[in-house]
Amino acid sequence: MAATLDSQYQHFVPQFLLKNFSHQYKRGGRRRGKRNDNEPFYGQVVVRNLDLSLTPPGICEKSISRILGQINMYKDTAAQSDQQQRLEAKLSSFESRASTIFQRFTRAFAQKQDGVWLSRDERDLIRKFLFLLKYRGGKFYRRFCHETPKQYDADDRETMWEYMANKGFERPLDVWLDNLEAIMELDMDPSTDWLEQLRKRMYPEDAEWFYSHTEHYYMAICTPSDPDDEFILTDNAYNVFEGPNLFVRGRDTGEVGGATYTPLHEFAPISPKLIIILRNRIFPLPGESEDELTWMNRELRRLCVLGPRHKDVLASSLLVDLPVRVAENNYTRDSYDSGHWEKKKEHNFFFRFFSIDSMHVNTVNAILLDNCYHCTSIVFESQANFARTLEWYLTAQCTVGKVILGTDTDVRWETLKKLEAVSHSLGSRKETVWERPECPEVPSYEAFRRNVYKRRQNLSRILSGEQHVLESPFFGGTSSPLPDPLRSYENLGGSWETVGTDLNQTLRMWALRVMIDTWSKGADESIRHRNRLLLTEAYLRLPPRRVLFFVKISRFEIMCHDAGIESESDFIYGKHQDPFYGPEDTIAEGK
Repeated sequence: MAATLDSQYQHFVPQFLLKNFSHQYKRGGRRRGKRNDNEPFYGQVVVRNLDLSLTPPGICEKSISRILGQINMYKDTAAQSDQQQRLEAKLSSFESRASTIFQRFTRAFAQKQDGVWLSRDERDLIRKFLFLLKYRGGKFYRRFCHETPKQYDADDRETMWEYMANKGFERPLDVWLDNLEAIMELDMDPSTDWLEQLRKRMYPEDAEWFYSHTEHYYMAICTPSDPDDEFILTDNAYNVFEGPNLFVRGRDTGEVGGATYTPLHEFAPISPKLIIILRNRIFPLPGESEDELTWMNRELRRLCVLGPRHKDVLASSLLVDLPVRVAENNYTRDSYDSGHWEKKKEHNFFFRFFSIDSMHVNTVNAILLDNCYHCTSIVFESQANFARTLEWYLTAQCTVGKVILGTDTDVRWETLKKLEAVSHSLGSRKETVWERPECPEVPSYEAFRRNVYKRRQNLSRILSGEQHVLESPFFGGTSSPLPDPLRSYENLGGSWETVGTDLNQTLRMWALRVMIDTWSKGADESIRHRNRLLLTEAYLRLPPRRVLFFVKISRFEIMCHDAGIESESDFIYGKHQDPFYGPEDTIAEGK
């Protein structure tokens, strides 16, 4: 009896969200006899669910109290007995506060209102809640659910081992539980001073992840324009992103692992008719080109994050034309322009309901289905609609997914065949469209991973203030010579004191070059060519070391286009092993 009392079924998707997909169970047909043990009771609140854990997978109705969760998921067995379920209690309290806001979303939508006003505190609560939905999902649970440090094998394992040793954590699971608690307890003051506090309170890399999730994305609430369309809910829906995701294979061992990825959109289904889509602020915003300084700063950020081909990266997004925009607010543009603007708790935000067409709805559902290879459940409202959604995903071109690449390829393939079998059982006779391309190679994946780890470690120390950027091992410290990649820069008079300013100014030079080309589109080509020559002449009057950096950026752009390379990651990790050194260095070194 004690064991039963100690065991709790704990959800990673709260029941208040599951209720939005639910209905009351009604026993089918005029059946008599004893009820099956797995069958819900008459009138019980249930959801329709594709159970991928069955062989073969099948559609069933399950109680919302026993789906999208697991036994004692948040139980801290290392704590005293009366404290072992404290995190579940805190999550329940936090969910209760969040649920009142989500109920306002669904109620306003049912009443055909245009949207919902939220205070800054309410908006921040929702952003914390959305990250918690992501962080407590199966992907993160699998990452942390280990009893010893050496069992933790994620790409950041060295950083995690060091953090655990410094903080006295015995299990990776303890770090995860502590991080969840830290996020719930965080006071997100308008000044964003909370980031530094959070980095000291929890695992710093995941603190940075939380900051990026809440500050670098804006929230848009979307609804299907076609009344027959619906959103689905997979058990890892809140862990899924859309955007470039590069894998590489080590030539020495054949090991495959992640190289780079750029989340452009993330997803949070609310109901069959509502979904929150988090859109990366790196996308151009309506009206940003009206302010030259704003446009320049945002263009620089896109260049820094995505590289010279940032326009192509954004254009490749499956949801690039999603008809959404940032929330409206109650503070005026005049106060922002005056230079005295600051974030205040009194600020309110209007989140509009954006109607999206069937193509966008199908694409969102396809992204969720394409990432369900570690899932056991796919929840939906209408079986007929789910059959159409599934058939669309399986037969669409592979731009929406079904590319068997990266890690877990066997599981991906097995899941795809399961979904095909389910689609056929629902009446489809169409064949699945899929691809299995070759993975780009590096000499050694482990060496590649360790190099990424070192850069991550250096960045973490710089962000925490433990060392100055120029004192990092990459630079060798301000008292040491410049590293080999910057030797030609040094020959032109560059030094530790000038490199930061020169890099910043070079990025602005490139942004101006792009801006002039963009603004002159449609003009006579001879005029555009003259403008480029005038700009080049002006740049040649600048310090030669800045011209060197500018030529490098230009060369990266040209080579990526001419080589048919889709991203800078392909360029660096694929055909070209040393992209930094080029003809401009030969000239600068006088060879």
